[in-house]
Amino acid sequence: MRNATFLFLWLLYYLLFWEEGTGINLVLFGLLVSLSSKALQKQWKLRQGEWPYILSFFATAYAVMAYNSALGIFAFCIINFSYQSFLWGPKLSVLEHFSHGFIRIFNFQKALLPEPAYGPPSGRRAFAVLRLSILPLVIFGLFFALFRAGNPMFKEWTNDFTGLFTQLFEDFSWGLFWFMLLGFFILRSFFLRNKSWPLSFQPGDFIQRKPGSKKQKSFSSLALKREYRMALLVFLSLNILLLIVNVIDIRWYWFGFDMPSYFSLKEFLHEGVAYLIASLILAAAVVFYFFRRNLNFYPGNKSLKLLAQIWLIQNAVLSISVLLRTKYYIDFHGLAYGRILVLSILSIVLVGLFLLNRKLSEARNYSYVFRHVSLYSLLLIAGLSLWDMDSTIVRHNLSHGRINEIDVDNYLRLNSRVLPIIYANLDRIEEQINAHQSNDVRWIQYYDIEEFSRALDTRKEVFLKGEAKQSSWSWNWADAKSRKSLASL
Repeated sequence: MRNATFLFLWLLYYLLFWEEGTGINLVLFGLLVSLSSKALQKQWKLRQGEWPYILSFFATAYAVMAYNSALGIFAFCIINFSYQSFLWGPKLSVLEHFSHGFIRIFNFQKALLPEPAYGPPSGRRAFAVLRLSILPLVIFGLFFALFRAGNPMFKEWTNDFTGLFTQLFEDFSWGLFWFMLLGFFILRSFFLRNKSWPLSFQPGDFIQRKPGSKKQKSFSSLALKREYRMALLVFLSLNILLLIVNVIDIRWYWFGFDMPSYFSLKEFLHEGVAYLIASLILAAAVVFYFFRRNLNFYPGNKSLKLLAQIWLIQNAVLSISVLLRTKYYIDFHGLAYGRILVLSILSIVLVGLFLLNRKLSEARNYSYVFRHVSLYSLLLIAGLSLWDMDSTIVRHNLSHGRINEIDVDNYLRLNSRVLPIIYANLDRIEEQINAHQSNDVRWIQYYDIEEFSRALDTRKEVFLKGEAKQSSWSWNWADAKSRKSLASL
């Protein structure tokens, strides 16, 4: 039954997506895959921990239909990968399920079909031979092509063979072949049962104290005391180091930041993000290492916990510094995807620091932190997909005060649904392009509004031609609205 469902969905994959865009087809396919998984398991009641996947599924499905943005499509796909892994496996965290859902695409050790074939022995042997032959054939083909490219004599000897091969496959659509092969392995991964989980966190949320034997009691106590002193020294030195950095940041640009003329805001922001991510990884690694076992229960460890909590607070202060850097960058250069991504990462960082603090105060384990951070990230990306980000970026940058610092080229990189807004504000874009003439360094591609308008018209024509080729399976509200507005121009 699972194989029959799989083959039906594989055929549907071809009918819905070959030479199509994204819209109704993507949402319908994701819904049918989820319903099929539930039907095969005869499990229609919501399981514990399933509601975040359900909410995220419908949120991203709405985003695909309403905005058809790259973020909405990406979010819908990764949520479905995670959800299918959740349906076919034990109750694990979002991070574990997403990792396993993706890894199973490349799982070639199991049968090619999700459900093992139970035919006659000869059929099973043929199936096994086919499965074992795939990798050797791929390797043979790779080296055959390399030897033909690097050895003229070998190329001459094999011309007849390659000519025959070319004639046999003259009308063969390799694009369709690779498209169907991709769909085969993606669908296959949705229906595979996992016997082992490569990424698996420890069960439970709390650290359990591990008592030593009577013979090791005195030795363990001495070792724990040494580890306590080492941890005390580490957190003390790290706090001093980060305090210096935070004092510099606060004095320099928390209050009355004045940017010098030679200053690069781009490097200023990117360096801040790099420092923040490195500091967070270091903070989490140090906390996880020293508070992994019995040090949580060491008598008189209040000073150590206090230093660790101060260390986390200082990382939060560093996050605020990066937030201010991002604000200055947006005030100067306007909005873009990368700057919104930085703000999203900052929110994940702050949630992570809060969870690390709870780990310290309540003797939680690392699994607790990763489970909740991954759950928050899932809900965050689903929530962001509901935001019409492209329209917000265009409107914000068109009304921006520093018209000589707006990336005019970026208007043409955004989703097609903003093209009508761009056409309606060409006079404002002309002002921004002309203002760039006064800059010492020209960093935009278009030098006048005529050149920009020609590129905009080309983008419009490509969009309308692409829409004309697609069927109603690719319909979504955003493209339909843009097509109607652009066709009237």
